[in-house]
Amino acid sequence: MKTTILTLASLALAATAHGRDLHLHQCPAAVQGTIESNARGGVIEEVDLISIEGSEIYIAEVELPRDLDLKVYVSGNGTLLKTREDVPLRSMPTFIRDAVRGHGGTIDDVEKETAGGKVTWHVEIDRKGIPDMDVVLNAEGGVISEIEDHDD
Repeated sequence: MKTTILTLASLALAATAHGRDLHLHQCPAAVQGTIESNARGGVIEEVDLISIEGSEIYIAEVELPRDLDLKVYVSGNGTLLKTREDVPLRSMPTFIRDAVRGHGGTIDDVEKETAGGKVTWHVEIDRKGIPDMDVVLNAEGGVISEIEDHDD
């Protein structure tokens, strides 16, 4: 049931979002400040502006050291909505590996998302001969959702 709800929400978001690319200096001052204060010293490469049902969301793409990426999501008034960052496989918490072990395949990508003080982990698993799997875990390693990726 959770998977179905998340899939429908993703489809609805994709259907209603309209975006454009900006430079940081084109963003409102409050948005610039929030992005800069959450960029962790990385290089702000670009900012995407999307409009969803009348609300503006700025998504800054930041290049961190060791070729890691960070996305900073900010509302039009400068409020930090969430961050989503690459986590190197060698730095991945053991509980993630344990939680996804039963899915078979190889962990391809791990991202840590922080929103409203809550952390979730987004894990992509490459599987041979069957669809890849996207797994979302809570901060303790409990599975929130599992979605097969039929695009690959």
